[in-house]
This record gives sequence, structure tokens and C-alpha cells, in this order.
Amino acid sequence: MEDRYVISKFETATGRPLGVHATKYVGHCGYLVRDQIPISAREWREKGGAPEISFISDRDKELLCKAVTAVFSFDTNDEELKARTYD
Repeated sequence: MEDRYVISKFETATGRPLGVHATKYVGHCGYLVRDQIPISAREWREKGGAPEISFISDRDKELLCKAVTAVFSFDTNDEELKARTYD
């Protein structure tokens, strides 16, 4: 098994990663979105009452999450941060 990057420091207010691997994480997330999500997707979640606006499906979000966790591990004891969702 390949080595994984471990992120263990997070900004308290936003949950953004900090530390030596934070830049790699952000870059990897950007790469995955550019590579796997159609450019026509305009919103992360579906907007009620606006069916003409395309959004990212739950399936695509799950694929992105699996791709990220294949490379990065998150080490935190902060239960609020663990429970935070970004859907």
C-alpha cells in the first residue's frame, strides 16, 4: 500500500486543512473536480425551485470523496469537525 498524506491540523472556524500537506490536499481536490466533474455543473447542491441550474450528483460527490480518501487521511479528535458535511 502506498503512503498516504495525513492531515491533522484544521482551522477551527472553517475546517480547512492546515500544515505541510494542506496545499497538496487543495491541489488534489481541484484536480479531481476538474478531471471528473462536467464543466456544465454550476452548483455543489441542488437549488430548490431552479431546475435549470445543473448541480453535482450525490454519486459524483461520493466518487470524489473516495478519490480523496484514497490519498489523504484525516486525523482529528474534534467530533464536530468529523461530523461536518459539505453537501
